[in-house]
Amino acid sequence: MKKKSLMLMAFMMALPHAHAVTYEAVKDVYKYDQYPEYVALLSELKTHGEFEEKVISEETTIAPKKMSRGEQMVEEAKARNRALIAQQNATEKKQNENLNQLSELDRMKLEDQQIREGWKKQVLDQRKQWQREQEIFLGRLKVYKENTFVVPAPVVKIVEKKLASKLPSVYIVNKAFEITVRDQFNRPTCSAFAGIRAIEILLSQNKIDKDLSEQYFYWSSKPNCQQSPCGEKGSWVNAAYRFSQKSPVVDIPDESNCSYSTDQVEKNETQIPLPNQCHLGQVKVESFEDVLALADVVEKIKNNIPVIMAAKLSENFYRNQGLVTFSDSKKSLDQKMDGHALGHAFLGIGVMELPAKLKAIEGQYCIVIANSWGKGWGAGGYSCLTEKWLTQFRQSAAFVAVKKISLKGR
Repeated sequence: MKKKSLMLMAFMMALPHAHAVTYEAVKDVYKYDQYPEYVALLSELKTHGEFEEKVISEETTIAPKKMSRGEQMVEEAKARNRALIAQQNATEKKQNENLNQLSELDRMKLEDQQIREGWKKQVLDQRKQWQREQEIFLGRLKVYKENTFVVPAPVVKIVEKKLASKLPSVYIVNKAFEITVRDQFNRPTCSAFAGIRAIEILLSQNKIDKDLSEQYFYWSSKPNCQQSPCGEKGSWVNAAYRFSQKSPVVDIPDESNCSYSTDQVEKNETQIPLPNQCHLGQVKVESFEDVLALADVVEKIKNNIPVIMAAKLSENFYRNQGLVTFSDSKKSLDQKMDGHALGHAFLGIGVMELPAKLKAIEGQYCIVIANSWGKGWGAGGYSCLTEKWLTQFRQSAAFVAVKKISLKGR
């Protein structure tokens, strides 16, 4: 069986490079504020106070020209005349409106009210569903803790820096909420889920709907476990992206051809041999890059590029309603982070400015992340990690961003 699988792989790798189309991040108008996930994140932030008002700097304000008393009297007379004319026009317009026009206005108001009420109901219904799924998540909490691991990424010296450009009040990567939140279940495959989700978002930005294989990605991210079974937990995305980049053909298959197994296989992390269909590639990583400082993460997000991130986990990361703060992590220090709180990967998809009261203790912003523990975690599978929390708990390793991918010609 093993020999046959290796022969098939060799045959697939020897095939000539099929026609493939390359894609990069796409900027577009994205109505993220219509998603219940975003509404829930914003609501959670608002519980911590009001946001700062955006004001125009005094340096950029042009002082009005000083007028003489005579000029002021002329301008006041003009203003009174304009007001009188405007009032007369408004009266005439109101008198000329017929009943049909009034009923049309009433109809539009009614429709707008119905849309708003329907939207509110949708948000409330969605939150009720999340609450039910949260109970399931909490019941499996021990499983998720047991599947954290020391992220096998090279340790580098991280020097955090100031933002290179103005911090937006909020910015969500284009199409970031389009991809369904998934669940890694009882396996240490978080980096595979984050790595695949980053690719799927770029494809979605280019109007391509793909559900790609985390099963294959995890296998490709563990070079030492591709030919022989191994029991070493976890991986990092660099190895899988590099494997794909060096492949002479598109290599990452669809989920339908290489489905994810939710249960572990003892001493066989990559669950080899993979089925033959797992080598029917559809997508290939053309280029990716390291992202060091948090300020660089913000810049990537502002350019619609999601970033694979990793951190050691505090207790409040596991139990949150859409916001993870450093101050809350200190409340659970008496419980001590045990051996399960090693490391975990997730995908950064947005940035939100923090309320004024939080800024003094938590930094200027929080990074919106998509997790792989189902919709019962955080707010429908998403949460916002504050700048201070990330500074304290992030892995001392470079994060990763996919720049360019290619898709097998159709």
